[in-house]
Amino acid sequence: MSITGTQWKRFAKCANLVNRHASSLSHLKKEMTSRKLPDLYDDCSKIRSDLLDATLHDIFPGRRSRTGMTRKFVPQPYHLVYFNPATPLSSLYPDGTDPLHSPGVPFTRRMWAGGDISFDDHLSYKASALFRCNEFIKDVEIKGNEGDEKIFVTIQRSIGYMAKTGPQSSMDLDPITENRKLVFLRERARPFDTTAPASKSTKHPHKPEARLTLTPSPALLFRFSALTFNAHAIHLDRKYCEEVEGYRNLLVHGPLTIVLMLQYLTGHLLQRLRKAESNDRVITFVTYRNLAPLYAEEEMTLCLRQKEEHLWETWIEGPDGGLAVRASVRTAENPPIHERRDTVAEQP
Repeated sequence: MSITGTQWKRFAKCANLVNRHASSLSHLKKEMTSRKLPDLYDDCSKIRSDLLDATLHDIFPGRRSRTGMTRKFVPQPYHLVYFNPATPLSSLYPDGTDPLHSPGVPFTRRMWAGGDISFDDHLSYKASALFRCNEFIKDVEIKGNEGDEKIFVTIQRSIGYMAKTGPQSSMDLDPITENRKLVFLRERARPFDTTAPASKSTKHPHKPEARLTLTPSPALLFRFSALTFNAHAIHLDRKYCEEVEGYRNLLVHGPLTIVLMLQYLTGHLLQRLRKAESNDRVITFVTYRNLAPLYAEEEMTLCLRQKEEHLWETWIEGPDGGLAVRASVRTAENPPIHERRDTVAEQP
């Protein structure tokens, strides 16, 4: 399904309604939760997963050679590089973001606050499979004092199989259900004060049982932006980050941190499986929060700790050892509906 220029103008118009109601944001929740968002369709081509593998190869050496052409399913959580809206350039906001989930002017600064993902089954690379992503704005919360509000927007996504013939033959199965929480901030009325003291970071109370330190490069952020069809300037334009947003460098994407954490945990699970320490090999659920920005060209450390059987803590520390991202992950030997996978994927 393609989205017409008229539809994109309608989304942008809806997003800018808040500008008329600046003195009263009570209209915002009703308007946004009733907003009709387009379904997104994808064939989940293996090529895009291979490109993400190549992008992460230096972080996880050997991962690509172990999977390669023999892999049958989209790795967790590689679905994040699929099902991204094909927004025309003329419909993007000046910072490169799209209007679909935006409250509109003056809340133009978007950040990825957190979310959760349920993996009930794998997404298959089978040529007969077509996938649909249905999304809607589930909730809108307005926090903060007047003039300094933050608007938290929760988007629910359900990714399911479709038959060859299209949406009229939809199947009763959603392998992945995801809630994304975005936060929208007011545009800056004055230049950012770069001399203001940084907020004190919070340390994780436990030591990890496994850790991996890496330094994200601008090239890594560019590639991930390209794979996710994301033109947001905070990941691409250092001058914009410094002069408009007040950040010291390019920001690492929220979805990229989730990919890094879950791929690191997946590799750790495979190591434990080979050593017969556990039979868990897949992730069934993750909930996470982004607590502090992570920057290009600065060290970040992926950390893992098993809390109990089938339950892991994973987090990312910034260069000062403070918590930047924190997640709780449930694991299992197989997806909850593993036995239905082949039957559903092969239906005509």
